[in-house]
Amino acid sequence: MAKHIKKRNSSSRWLYVGAVAMLMLLAWPARPAQSGNFVFYFPKTHSILPMKAYQNVRYLPALKLLNLFGHVAGIQAKRKTLKVWFESTEIRFREKNPTVRLNNAKLRLSNPPQTMEGEWMVPVDFLTEVLPTLINQTVEYQKGQNRIFIGNVKPNSFTVHMEPLDGGTQLTFQFADPISLRTAARNSRWILYLGSHPVEPIQSSFEFQNSYVSRVQFEDQDGHPKLVLTPAVKGLDFYPKLGNENKTLVADIMKPKGAEARSAPALPPPPTPRPAPKQPPAAAVVQPPAPVQGPNLSLPAVVLDAGHGGSDPGAQDGKGVLEKNLTAQIVGTVSKALQATGRYRIVLTRTDDQTVDFDQRATEANAANPIAFITFHAGNLGPSTPRVMVYTYHPSSPVEMASGADPSPLFTPWNKVQLAYLNRSRQLAQALQQDLAKDTGVAAASPMEVPLRVLRNIAAPAVAIEVGSLAPGTNPAPLTQQSFQDKIAAAVVQAIENIQGGRS
Repeated sequence: MAKHIKKRNSSSRWLYVGAVAMLMLLAWPARPAQSGNFVFYFPKTHSILPMKAYQNVRYLPALKLLNLFGHVAGIQAKRKTLKVWFESTEIRFREKNPTVRLNNAKLRLSNPPQTMEGEWMVPVDFLTEVLPTLINQTVEYQKGQNRIFIGNVKPNSFTVHMEPLDGGTQLTFQFADPISLRTAARNSRWILYLGSHPVEPIQSSFEFQNSYVSRVQFEDQDGHPKLVLTPAVKGLDFYPKLGNENKTLVADIMKPKGAEARSAPALPPPPTPRPAPKQPPAAAVVQPPAPVQGPNLSLPAVVLDAGHGGSDPGAQDGKGVLEKNLTAQIVGTVSKALQATGRYRIVLTRTDDQTVDFDQRATEANAANPIAFITFHAGNLGPSTPRVMVYTYHPSSPVEMASGADPSPLFTPWNKVQLAYLNRSRQLAQALQQDLAKDTGVAAASPMEVPLRVLRNIAAPAVAIEVGSLAPGTNPAPLTQQSFQDKIAAAVVQAIENIQGGRS
């Protein structure tokens, strides 16, 4: 009996030790995963802070961050709280509490501050929710990026285009501003250093299903913007060059000269010569096509956005007509009409049936610095068809409008970019409405202001054109007729010329 009791006590002791160990593991601070650098671009220099990830949230060191922008006069750290006297502001943090106090004001973060390895860390959204209130400088930050622009910094941007070559491929990078170029090779990859001016790419990585190049990656984690090209196979030659006043970078990736001859199999003996066939007259010889000229980048840009696409079909009628296809047809017609004038450079946010989100459309558009952005949609506009409506952006709340009323705010959040262009957008909408009414005879309604998500982030005069009705039970034929789409195109051309004062 005594032996049985001793055994039970021993078992209880081990259960107790295991419970204590589990509690210690739960209480032990989680070790964050290092997740690279965050780059701060200033007008004449840049700074880099280490960034750490914890539970899929990116964090920056709070005190080091504040020291980039001013003087930290003192700190008072306790077990769960931190007070910082920054310039004339007392900042109070509480661990695992998303509310940050600035003197008597309260600002709320999406995630709470944390202490990591003895250091106070703040989530990246501190840069947009708190920092603009603390400093007297412009702050521009796009969510999800690892870089921010402070003060009067206008970052460069670029687009990428690929063309096949005989024995290779050609990548063309079109930049908004001039760059300098320095090249290097490392780990079987080519590095293109783009100079000291900050760059904000439309996207950081481009993947290709190509026999010569598999990937192009933009990197600036050390504060030096660069492109890293990964060839698809080893042994290729690389020929980069600048053009168009250093705004165009052309990179040819080619097989080495003579590679085809070295790898070609032995040829059989030539056959017995035969009389040469009679040659056709010279007039019958087919001449190679003339090289296609690229867009004239000195012309003002007009961005055309075909709504929906890819996995998002948009509206549809009962006969299989999809909004994404109809808008693509209209954009094609409008693009040809604008190009025919020779006065504009056309930028399309999508060129095929692909899924493009709102931020991608806005980033592509803003990189072109356009004179106008026009997005096309189709929907249920009632039993009468065809109809055309014109829309401009309207903030979803009075608070949003009030915060964007200053024509030169210290901080322009990504979701309020369009507010600075509302008056010019209304002028474009009015011109479109008048010309659509005149050319199509169906756009009698005045332009409407609605909180359209696709217009919210556009840094240019921006409008939406919706045609209808496209809905079950309506006849889509009037909307798909080329004559109707030609009238829309003519109205767009005339409206653009009107807001330009008749000049390109």
